[in-house]
Amino acid sequence: MTPPRNAPPLAGIFKLPRPRGNSDGGERVLIADADGLARGMMRFALANSDRIGVVHAAANGREALELARYFRPGVAFVDTVVPPGGALELMRMLRLEVPDIRVVTMSVDDHSAALAALRAGAVGHIDKDVDPEGLADLAVRVIDGEVIISQRLMPALVNALREVPDSGWRPLRSRLTTREWEIVELLGEGATTQRIADRLVLSPMTVYSHTKSILRKLGVNSRRDAVVAAHRLRREEALSRSQA
Repeated sequence: MTPPRNAPPLAGIFKLPRPRGNSDGGERVLIADADGLARGMMRFALANSDRIGVVHAAANGREALELARYFRPGVAFVDTVVPPGGALELMRMLRLEVPDIRVVTMSVDDHSAALAALRAGAVGHIDKDVDPEGLADLAVRVIDGEVIISQRLMPALVNALREVPDSGWRPLRSRLTTREWEIVELLGEGATTQRIADRLVLSPMTVYSHTKSILRKLGVNSRRDAVVAAHRLRREEALSRSQA
């Protein structure tokens, strides 16, 4: 992210001016990013919008969750790799604590993580080198209910949509059960057995049993190979159904 033309010297970037927006009337915005320089630049860029009241910033998911619990922001900008568990883990916790929050993820060309976040409920994704002078406008558009997708992500998003069968991510009459497709999708996001158990409200042993069944049905020996094989199976079953 490049500094705005009128930004103060980098040495003073974190001594931010008081926002002009009304903290009582403007929308509260949360930033979750381990990069301190990026956090400072984003806060500076958002500070002078009349539609934004206060900007809160966190260096990790735990801080972000505490801020969200206390201040109840309406919009959150979340780095896809925010520690300790990434954007998906933070989004899961935010849904429990602040269900109405609108999450926009950020990354540097991490399209797979961006797509996973959109499937998990994010309302947009931006590149981390976005022009700071346009960031406040993007935030206001999110406040007004728009979905924000960066141009760089569009080709990957279109390709992902083309690969989805008409019936959705889980083909009908599939070799895998609906629950197994849910687990495959979470495996594709890099989720551990415990995270899958938490997301689907299952015991780790049940997740382990389903995973063994998935590996057996797909004829593979690893979770990574299972995701690839399931991706291929989805297309094959969609093609078979269209020709029936």
